[in-house]
Amino acid sequence: MAKNPVVGNKLRTLRKDRGMTQTELATKLGISASYLNLIEHNQRNLTVSLLLRISDILNISLQAFSQQHEGQKIAELTEILKDPMFEPMDFRDGDIGELVASSPALCDALTKTYGAYRNFMEDYQVLIERLAQDPLLSSNIHRLRTLLTSIVSFSEILHDNADLSPDERQNFHKIVLDESESLSATVNAMLEVVSGEGLVGAIADMTPQEAVSDFLQAHNNFFPELEDAAQDLRRDAGLDSVSVRARLVAFLQERHGVSVEIAGDVSEDSGASFYDETRRHLILSMSLPGPSINFHLALLVGQLSYTSVLEQLVQSKTLTTEAARVRGKAALANYFAGACLLPYSEFLAAATDCRYNIELLQQRFSASFEQICHRLTTLRSPSAAGIPLHLIRVDLAGNISKRFSASGLRIPRYGSACPRWIMHQALLTPGVIRSQISQMPDGSQYFSIARTSTKPSLAYGHPGTAYSICIGCEISFAGQMTYSDGLNLDAPQLAVPVGVACQLCDRRNCPQRAAPPPPKSGTFPLNRGRNISPGIGEL
Repeated sequence: MAKNPVVGNKLRTLRKDRGMTQTELATKLGISASYLNLIEHNQRNLTVSLLLRISDILNISLQAFSQQHEGQKIAELTEILKDPMFEPMDFRDGDIGELVASSPALCDALTKTYGAYRNFMEDYQVLIERLAQDPLLSSNIHRLRTLLTSIVSFSEILHDNADLSPDERQNFHKIVLDESESLSATVNAMLEVVSGEGLVGAIADMTPQEAVSDFLQAHNNFFPELEDAAQDLRRDAGLDSVSVRARLVAFLQERHGVSVEIAGDVSEDSGASFYDETRRHLILSMSLPGPSINFHLALLVGQLSYTSVLEQLVQSKTLTTEAARVRGKAALANYFAGACLLPYSEFLAAATDCRYNIELLQQRFSASFEQICHRLTTLRSPSAAGIPLHLIRVDLAGNISKRFSASGLRIPRYGSACPRWIMHQALLTPGVIRSQISQMPDGSQYFSIARTSTKPSLAYGHPGTAYSICIGCEISFAGQMTYSDGLNLDAPQLAVPVGVACQLCDRRNCPQRAAPPPPKSGTFPLNRGRNISPGIGEL
């Protein structure tokens, strides 16, 4: 096994967590304490045989030494430390790897602090824009000046004219009092305008969506408790029969007394579904396609039947706020619905047999493109795993609303992704699957496909929503996907140079750059001539 700073530091951390000295562990391993010291300081290789013995002695899974979680942390810290605010400091990749392995709690604290800083800066920018552009605020500022001028003027009259009659003085006093009350009301109105609903809460911690993404990543997007619950439901509800929808509707009625109606207009905020808890009545929009109706039915079954399982799973230190736990339960309920409709063993076998042909899997399991892609990323059981995949969902504005990476692909946590990624190009050809071999700045390569996915319009005046779904793997697994057929995966000219995000990418002469490169970038264009129409990335 090759030397890796993460492995040595990880071993040292695990040994200390169990209160063992180097001498005690070395004796049990049958090696010298000095040799163990060299391993922990990354001066000697950790062989497979030693790794197996360490696993038995420390009573840990071999997955504890997996670089996936640490790799994700290293990627996040690298992204953070390339922020211009850290420009005077010099960090090596090895330093970051050692910090992740030896001080995971400190890394989490740094990530949380930086997330709060980014949220604060975003809120600050919002306030700046509101102060500069809000017409109500502008009119209130004008009103403030008018009121202050009036109050000062009448106060001077009262101060400078001692010979005013009592009636005149009383009248001026009333004017000053009325104008002062108007001034107070205007100030309060301005405070409401600039306060921003939930601003303090947003600054205090990471957003619920970020917390849930971290939660899923920490669990490798695999929850055996929900897989077991889904199998129990399939057995109890008889979902192996032909009509899955009929069985789910019957199960809701028999077990929970919930009636189901498919209506032309849900009419509750134009949502796809509405569950009336008082009447125990579920209304689904007729505009929903068949797979989505089945998914909503399974979703409600999970929420009603396995509340305790969902509650137990979200009691995680990653989900620190109630809002994050609520969102986490929603994500887990979605996971359950997918596991219910796409049973693990059968789905994995089918995916392997058809070489991850998503269209064939859609037809076989009567599921949507996004449902199939999401389920493929959850096939992470240690005893029977599929290809380690990454999944990204972006909207038309480039916002990343769903991200998970088991492939090692570094997905930006803050801001948008590189415009060269295939998921953006897929938006130009709706409904067509696009493929791409991408090469990151560090030389690593990935194979990805992307296609648009739309949510239908549920009512007039409420347009449908369009996304681009991207799924892929590290290049060594690409041959197991049918979409790589006909491609020379080793041909360097097919690899598209991409980055994580413009502000993190060293490729200074990229024509699609939308932000300057990192301040400490050491990469320079080969052509030292001058571009007479420089883009944003030009110096």
